[in-house]
Amino acid sequence: MRVAVLAAPDSVANPAAEERREEPSAREQLSSIAADADPDRLWTGAVPAAQAQAQLSRAHRETFKFFFGSRVGLLRDMIRQQEAETAGRARSVKDLTGMWVAWRTKGYTGRTQTAGFETADRGTVRAEAVKVYDRYFPKDAEARAAFHRFLDRVDAYVPLRRPSNYRKLAFGVFYEAPTLPPEALKAKIDSSLSEAHLTDIARWRAERQDAVTASFKAAALASIREMNRVLPEGKKIVALILLGSYAIGQSTPNSDVDFQLVTQDGSPDAIAPFKEALVRNWTENKLDKLEAFQFALPPSPEVVRESFPEGYQVISPDPRAVRELTFDTAPRAPTAWTRVRGKAFEWGYTAWIRAWFLGASLKEALVKR
Repeated sequence: MRVAVLAAPDSVANPAAEERREEPSAREQLSSIAADADPDRLWTGAVPAAQAQAQLSRAHRETFKFFFGSRVGLLRDMIRQQEAETAGRARSVKDLTGMWVAWRTKGYTGRTQTAGFETADRGTVRAEAVKVYDRYFPKDAEARAAFHRFLDRVDAYVPLRRPSNYRKLAFGVFYEAPTLPPEALKAKIDSSLSEAHLTDIARWRAERQDAVTASFKAAALASIREMNRVLPEGKKIVALILLGSYAIGQSTPNSDVDFQLVTQDGSPDAIAPFKEALVRNWTENKLDKLEAFQFALPPSPEVVRESFPEGYQVISPDPRAVRELTFDTAPRAPTAWTRVRGKAFEWGYTAWIRAWFLGASLKEALVKR
C-alpha cells in the first residue's frame, strides 16, 4: 500500500524541470544562493545517512529516558490514586501494582522507535493480554469468556498493519476494569468495543474523518509557509509527518491527531512556534486532541522509512519533499529473536520499575522521619 500524500496544488513541478534542477549549472547555483525564487522549494537533498542516524539515536535516547523516568513516576501516581479511591471496598484486581507494571511492560519487542517502543506481533500481544488477565483478575469463568470475546472483536476490528493500535485496544480493557467490583467485570468487558461503539466509529469515519483530515492538512500547509517566512535558511520546516489513525483512515471520535516535523537541520527549535501557528490556522473541523512529537527528524528518506512502519502521510508545500520522504511501509514480521528480545525487555523494564517504586517509597519514608 502506497501511503497517501499531499502537495500544494500550485507547486506541482514539471518532472523534466525537476531533473534539470537536480544537476544545476554553476550559474543556476549562484542564482539559487542569491535568491531562491520559489519559497516552497524546501528539499535541497538528504543529509548524510550517518548524520541522520546519529540525530535519530539522540532522539531515541530521549524517548528511552522518558519511558524509564517520568513515565514511571506517572504510573506510580496513578496506582496510588486508584488504591486511595477504592480503599475499603472490593475491586476486581487486588494487586494493582502488579497488574499495571505488567500492562506497562508486556507486548513489546524491546526495540526503540520514533514513537516509543516497537509493539510485538498480534499473536504475542494477545497471548500477553491473556496472561495479564489470568494472573490478576478474578477466577470467574464467565468474565474470562467475555474477555476472550473482547479480544476476538479486537482481532476483527484492528487493521493488520497497526500492531500498536492492536495492543492499545487489547490492553485497553485494563484501564477501568481493575477498580470495578468483581460482579461488574463481565458487563464492563462485554460493553467494550461493542456493536454500538463500532457503529459510532463507522459513522464518524463516514461523516467526519475526511473533513477533519482535509482541514488539518490545509492548516498544516499554511503553518509551514508562515513559519518558513521567519525561520532562517538551514532551520526551515521541510515537511510534516501525519501519523496514527488519521494517516491511514482509521480514526475514531476519540483519536488524537499526531504529527512530527522534518526540519532542515533536524532540530526541534521550530516545534513549539509551529504548533502555535497550527492551532491558530486550524479553524474549520478543528479537534482539541493535537499531539506534536518533542523532537524533529532530519531530511533523511532512510530515517523516515525506518521510523514509521505502520503508515504515515507527508505534508509539504514542496512536491519533491513529499516524493523523497514517501515509502510503502509495513511492520516487521515477528521472529524468534524479536520474541526473545521482547521478553528480555519485559524482565528488565519490570525490574527497573519495581526498583524505581521502591526507591521512591524509601525516599518518602526518609522525608517523613
